[in-house]
Amino acid sequence: MATPQETKNAKQELDTLVDRNADSTDSNLRYMAYGSRLRTAVQAGHRYVAYTSDIGEAFRPVVPPAVVKAAYSISWLYLAGDVGYEVYKARRRGPTPLEAAHFSEPTRIAMVAVKRAVFQSIASMALPAFTIHTAVKHSKKAFDNVKNPRVKAWGPTATGLAIVPVLPYLFDKPVEHVTDAAFEWIEKQIAERKKKSDS
Repeated sequence: MATPQETKNAKQELDTLVDRNADSTDSNLRYMAYGSRLRTAVQAGHRYVAYTSDIGEAFRPVVPPAVVKAAYSISWLYLAGDVGYEVYKARRRGPTPLEAAHFSEPTRIAMVAVKRAVFQSIASMALPAFTIHTAVKHSKKAFDNVKNPRVKAWGPTATGLAIVPVLPYLFDKPVEHVTDAAFEWIEKQIAERKKKSDS
């Protein structure tokens, strides 16, 4: 979000360019449009970074194992960053009155981190990897009788890649629901235990 001073400076620069009848590609203002488009693309697509491992898994039949391992590394780095970001947001937001009454700050932050890590590990790594691996493995059998060597080699990879865009829709909501229910139960148990120890 631009500060009022930045907005004022941009408006002054725009007014100056208009007064000079400058071409729209003759200033740094054109980069604002690029930045806006980039921000939209990043916001929409950042979730798919977690599925880099699944893209690697889809390419497993045609690339060296090191490429697949590198793809998994990228996914795990994304997950670690996502957990860190959730913890950062939780610290900045602070506890709700209910959380403050029942949990110490380290416990609250640990719960946020563990909950997000469990969600990401299941929804972004385990289930998608199993799905892609299974699809590629079974589609290999289907492509075994194909005469064209390119189709035979790349068919399983194309099958795996075709599944990747569906993965967030397939797993995110159900895993989120189960994770939320499990952690609500855990939080309730911790709160009850604390209540008993306080009395």
